[in-house]
Amino acid sequence: MEYPSFVEDSDYIAMDSDIPEIDQLRAMLSNLTRVQLLCANKFEDFDQLIREYLIAGIEIFGLETGIVSEVTSDGVYKVRDVVSPLDVLHKGQEFPLEDTYCREVVQSQHVLGFPQVGELDYMNCHPVYQNLRLEAYLSAPIFVGDKLFGTFNFTSTTPRYRGFSVNERNLIVILANSIGAFILLRNKEERLISLNEKMKRFVGYVAHDLRNPMAAIIGYAKLSTREGLTVEQMRDLTERIIEPAERALELISTILERAALSAGKITLDITQVTLFELLDTAIESVSAFAEDASITIKNNVLKDTILECDENRMHQSLINLLINAIKYSPMHGEVDITSEIKKDNCIISITNKIDQEGPPKTFSNTPVYKSVGFGLEIVNEVFKSHGGTLQTTEQNDTYKVVLSIPLMAQQAV
Repeated sequence: MEYPSFVEDSDYIAMDSDIPEIDQLRAMLSNLTRVQLLCANKFEDFDQLIREYLIAGIEIFGLETGIVSEVTSDGVYKVRDVVSPLDVLHKGQEFPLEDTYCREVVQSQHVLGFPQVGELDYMNCHPVYQNLRLEAYLSAPIFVGDKLFGTFNFTSTTPRYRGFSVNERNLIVILANSIGAFILLRNKEERLISLNEKMKRFVGYVAHDLRNPMAAIIGYAKLSTREGLTVEQMRDLTERIIEPAERALELISTILERAALSAGKITLDITQVTLFELLDTAIESVSAFAEDASITIKNNVLKDTILECDENRMHQSLINLLINAIKYSPMHGEVDITSEIKKDNCIISITNKIDQEGPPKTFSNTPVYKSVGFGLEIVNEVFKSHGGTLQTTEQNDTYKVVLSIPLMAQQAV
């Protein structure tokens, strides 16, 4: 697509002989200064920033309407804020991207300036032009990192007969880049806040879960220092130390496992494994736990599906998910496991009814069934490291975990 070109500044100035060149240069410098001061300003939130940017842009570019939009991956154009004399435009509106001028900016990912839309054959049939007669249009894409967020655009019912200058293109680029940088910093700040909250919870879990086994180890160790103990008594104390020590070691291993997965500093030992056998082994590992609550686990996955994965980590993840399903199922309930093939992925669903009676039941005091409260996050990291996903849904009294993992190439359909 061949779009209108931006006019060189010297040519743009020469087009208006009614205003002295020195005055036009002063106006350009004034606009540049305003943009620089605006970008250097500190804003408390995103809404305040885009409102100020829109007001300034309308004055700088001499256009009537300003919009900051967000464009979703499925082609929805969301008006994050708008300053306009047009009653039909409001903050929060959503349109198909195809019904906006900004579709051209999103497709080209370049700054575009249309001085007079009505003279462009590929634009004058556009529904926006037909309904609103918006002639002049100037827009820049907003990037957050290397990802397109949306557009920073201005329109007017009055044509720009001189076109748009290179200076105006540069100014809107600076403003759009500043918006993108603000969003990027805001996202990083929100992520840090979220990580900090997780860390606080994590420290709480660790303090709680380590205190008991460590206290038991210390207590039994002190008892073993008493004089006059028989060999049998020493052996009994030593055996008593083993169980809390194993619990503490499992907790520490879980912490290190999650840290390594989250940091991407873990190497997967990829082998080929049959899904049915992988699940059968995991079900056998939790069979005693399921029997305590009379829970039946049904393995209804496809028997000929072969996965390429780290068998040990996948086994641990499935055990974690099955334990959770058993914990929160009613007595004599069922956990149903199914699978299906969708394109290049194997989709595994683990479904169970939710016990509405209250807190989870008390089960056998077996170390493998204890948790630091981050089990699902660790499982999620395991699947992410395999190129897969994990999603959970809760509807009425049914809980479902849906796992997706890439298939071997020859099985993909």
